[in-house]
Amino acid sequence: MIFKFRGFFLLLFICLASPKFVSAQDFLLHEMNYVASNQIPLGDIMDELSKEQGFYFSYQSSLINLNEPITVPSYEGQVEGFLRVLLGEDYEFKEHDKYVIIKYAPGKLDIDLEKGNKSSILRGKVKDFHSGEPVPFASVYEKNTLVSALSDENGDFEFKFKKQPNDLIWLGISKEAYRDTSFVILPTVDVGLREKPNKLRFYPENGVAEAMENSALGRLLIGFRQRVQRLNFGGFFVESPMQVSFTPGLSSQGIFNSQMINNFSLNILGGYTAGVEGLEVAGIFNINQKDVKAFQVAGIFNMTGGDVEGFQASGIHNFVYGNVSGFQVGGIYNHVKGDVNGGQVAGIYNFTDGSSDIQIGGLLNRTAQANVLQIAGLSNHTSTSTGAFQIAGLNNYSEGEVSFQIAGLVNMAENVTGAQFSGLINIAKSSDYPIGLINLIEDGQKSLSVGIDETGLGQIIFRSGGRKLYGLIGTGIMEQSEKTMFGFDFGLGLHVFKKEKTGMDFEFVNRQTTDFSGLTNNSSFFRLIPGYKFGNHFKLVAGPSIGFTAFDKNWTYPSPGYVIAERTTTNGRYSLHAGFYAGIQYSF
Repeated sequence: MIFKFRGFFLLLFICLASPKFVSAQDFLLHEMNYVASNQIPLGDIMDELSKEQGFYFSYQSSLINLNEPITVPSYEGQVEGFLRVLLGEDYEFKEHDKYVIIKYAPGKLDIDLEKGNKSSILRGKVKDFHSGEPVPFASVYEKNTLVSALSDENGDFEFKFKKQPNDLIWLGISKEAYRDTSFVILPTVDVGLREKPNKLRFYPENGVAEAMENSALGRLLIGFRQRVQRLNFGGFFVESPMQVSFTPGLSSQGIFNSQMINNFSLNILGGYTAGVEGLEVAGIFNINQKDVKAFQVAGIFNMTGGDVEGFQASGIHNFVYGNVSGFQVGGIYNHVKGDVNGGQVAGIYNFTDGSSDIQIGGLLNRTAQANVLQIAGLSNHTSTSTGAFQIAGLNNYSEGEVSFQIAGLVNMAENVTGAQFSGLINIAKSSDYPIGLINLIEDGQKSLSVGIDETGLGQIIFRSGGRKLYGLIGTGIMEQSEKTMFGFDFGLGLHVFKKEKTGMDFEFVNRQTTDFSGLTNNSSFFRLIPGYKFGNHFKLVAGPSIGFTAFDKNWTYPSPGYVIAERTTTNGRYSLHAGFYAGIQYSF
């Protein structure tokens, strides 16, 4: 290698990960024994080793074929040596916290440096150690200041950094498919690292960052250099107190911004960072590779690759690949691929692939599992439920159990532990308290009856419901002197008790009677109806009723039944009357 320096500097070349990039538990140095095995799946061997040594493996899923059967000879020595027996010499092994990180790295890096003694500009060329060929798009960074650059197509790089006299320069180089390499440029006397190094974190690769970058918004807004940085650093991130970005890549931390976890982040238009633990504000958008904690606000959208803890709000759209613990507000749309332990509010649509505690949507809510509450202007949908409460202007749907459903038109559920209320139809496998005109309950009952009451209206009524409540809808006809009147009944009933042959129901019925020529009477009835069952399907019913009728002002016929009280005004006649209901029911 060729080094051009003015002044008294030394260069130390290290073809291993920097101590600042590895928080070691010495797992790789542990001694172990392995008894020879024949044609054992590689994944089984690695699982056994992981459990025995107390660490987790981290690697790209496409890197290793875990189902491949291999033959392994007996081995006695260190864990790192055993991994080289399993995988070969083209792999690099590093440690961080409880993880042993496997990286495919057959290549080694070299570097030519040029530096002036007064200038804070560092220039150089990144090369392949064996061939000497330039290596393009390698990440080069000064680890104390976190100033970074990417080598160009010819392997050349240049960046400025702040340096105090006699300060050590620790230079790191990372590139996909190459071993991480560190160079230390230090004065002849002072060889110590700075006292307060930046704290390093490691997150196992899970494919989320790649999916986020390949999304429509990611392809539009995340630049090539940020993508290369992520690939080169392979899951390592650094903590930083703050950053300011105008756009992704144009920031106070340069292209290294995508690997920084900040306490405060300000994105004038938008930014792409590793994450935030504190406050992040953007005029248009925030994009984070990993977690967001505390408070995040964007004018248009937030896209988070990890979890959100705290409060997240955007003018249009929030997209979270992990879980949300807290509260999420989107002007139009929220989408969480994990669980929501808290609440979502959206102007139009909330969508959660996992479970959700509370969803409030202007039009729609959808989740795999609803835990507490869904409120939507039109529709709620959940695949399973732990007893949630659903309220929708149009319909509710649950493939699992819910506590209550209230809908303007239709409710559908597997099991309802509380009540269903709809303007038209309730459908469930089990629902004891459905309140609707038509209730199709699998473990309930349905019946069709013909009957008559004190008004002389001959009726056909369809009753349907659960084991306790039921709804009824019916129609009828009666002859009143020279007039034919048609009646339409809507009501709610309660099974007071039900035995093998006998039972008793209580009903409230509202009726409108009209001749379709201008005469209209409105009546309400309370009925107590005992019944006696004969055969498997038929039941005779008969019982007393009390009714209240508001007659049309042109109605001249007498009040029906036994009149308890009556009053006539300029608007018509009002009558409280007693009577009866009798009929025969067919249950199915």
